Amino acid sequence: MPSEIKKNQTTNTFPPTPDARRYAPATERNRQVIYDVLKNNLPAKGKLLEVASGTGEHAAWIGSRLPAIKWQTSEYDTDLFPSIKAHIKASKAKNITPPVHIDVLQNNWGLSPEEMAQFYDKTDIVTCANMIHIAPWEVAIGLIKGASNFLVQSGLLFIYGPFFQSGTETAPSNIEFDNWLKERDSSWGIRQLDDVEHLAKDHGLFLYKAHTMPANNLFLQFKKTG
Repeated sequence: MPSEIKKNQTTNTFPPTPDARRYAPATERNRQVIYDVLKNNLPAKGKLLEVASGTGEHAAWIGSRLPAIKWQTSEYDTDLFPSIKAHIKASKAKNITPPVHIDVLQNNWGLSPEEMAQFYDKTDIVTCANMIHIAPWEVAIGLIKGASNFLVQSGLLFIYGPFFQSGTETAPSNIEFDNWLKERDSSWGIRQLDDVEHLAKDHGLFLYKAHTMPANNLFLQFKKTG
């Protein structure tokens, strides 16, 4: 896998534009297919919490095309807040709200009591793209545990990224990417789908469907059942 593609699949972004918007090259390539899955699987209306909004491009482009969904952005890296806000402003969408700070390793994701009152057991959808392979396994645990708490009964969790699958031949590019991630940080790496599925099941989230996506990625759709 060329180094440029590797960088595009991590947190690297182009420098901000004069209005603070940042751009991640991979986002433009995957936004349409992510939108297609969400459009065909979301409820007619509801409250969506995006974990790790990054540059804000997904929220602005996808969220603006789902006007009946109230899209809440969030990010751990507060340096990205200006970019998220600028993308929201440029989209002119009325259903997308500015980011809140979320740390999935903290109890209740580090949200304030006021924020908790908005989201806890009141969120219809949680979505997260390209995070759990560029973070320690504890981040996946925090994401899934928190999502289970925040989602309403029958709420949906979507996780996008590369995964290893038992019984399925792994693409050479994913093996190379996994090795490259581990060279950067030994706690990073492409996760086993079985491990993620079992973790989710332990927290009352059932894997409803694994949507096959371009570039050897999956978009996992979980449903809260308990």
